[in-house]
Amino acid sequence: MKKLEWGKYTLIYFAGFLTSFSGVLDSLVKIPSSYQELKKTYIYDSEFLTGQWSTNAEYLINSVDLGLDPSQPKMTLSMQASDDGGASGEIMSAKICDALPLTWDIRLVADAPTFRDFFFDRKFYLQQLHEGKMQTVAVLKLVNEDRKKGSIKFEVIDDGTFVLPKQITLAKDLPQYEADFKELTDYCAESPMKFWKDYYREKGDKFP
Repeated sequence: MKKLEWGKYTLIYFAGFLTSFSGVLDSLVKIPSSYQELKKTYIYDSEFLTGQWSTNAEYLINSVDLGLDPSQPKMTLSMQASDDGGASGEIMSAKICDALPLTWDIRLVADAPTFRDFFFDRKFYLQQLHEGKMQTVAVLKLVNEDRKKGSIKFEVIDDGTFVLPKQITLAKDLPQYEADFKELTDYCAESPMKFWKDYYREKGDKFP
C-alpha cells in the first residue's frame, strides 16, 4: 500500500514539475519578443524618429516650449528609423557643408539600441562619405526625446568638424522645413566649388 501511495505522490510531483518547467520554457521563448517591445517603449520609437526635423522656429507659436533657441544655426534632418531601432538621416547646415565640402552624403546615424541604452544616453554619429565608405567626424548623444511635443535634443561630445554648437534641439514638421531644406540644398551644392576656389586662391593659382 505504501508503495502505491509513494508512486502516486511521485507521479503528482513529476506532473507538477513538468507543468512548472513548461511554464519556464514558455517564458524563455517569450523573452526575445518582450525585450524588443521593452526597447521600443523605453529606448526608441521608430515612428517618432522617422520624419523631417529642423531648428527654424519661424511661424511657430510654441517654439519656447519645444526648446528651440533662435540663436541655433539653421539645420534640417531627414530621419528614417529601421525596424530594429537603428536610424539614419541626411543632415544639413551651412557650416556643416562648408566643413565637409568634398562629399555629397552627410548623415546622422545611430546603431540599433542595446541593453546599455537603458542606462546611458544613446549615441548618434555624424558621418561623411569618404573614399567609398562612411567616416565618423562627430559624436552626439541624445539627451532628451519629447514625444508629446515632438522635439529631440542632442549634446555634442566630440566634434571633428569644429562647427557644431554644444547643443542642438530639433523639432518635427516645422512650418519652414521645406523652405529651409531647399535653401540648404542649394547652399551645400555650392560648397565644393567654394572650397576649390579658396584652395587655388591660397596657392596663388588660377581656378581652372
